Amino acid sequence: MTDIKRGDVLLVNLEPTRGSEQRGKSRLCLIVSPDALNRAFRGIIVCPITDARHLKQSELGLTFLPAGEGGLEKDSLAIAFQVRMIDRRRVIRRLGSVGESFMIEVTESLKAVLDIP
Repeated sequence: MTDIKRGDVLLVNLEPTRGSEQRGKSRLCLIVSPDALNRAFRGIIVCPITDARHLKQSELGLTFLPAGEGGLEKDSLAIAFQVRMIDRRRVIRRLGSVGESFMIEVTESLKAVLDIP
């Protein structure tokens, strides 16, 4: 997949995982890397997405994404504290894109977990 943009929701293969990394052969992820980086490199920076029932939104580093946003079928959470770089060859397919207001919230979550003012 060559046309990858910040805010895209993708189904990706995250195996193999180690330790406390998000498990699951294929997972939904949100692209958080800037478009200039996405165009220039094979690697993309993503936040895994999980079902909103698995974690409490009040936990640090979580952003609520409602069903329908970005092609999501159910209420979900972007997990900023699990941010990672992946090779774009891990991408299985694109589901959609989230709105700018959600990307602002995810960016704030990333700043919080990385202790960036």
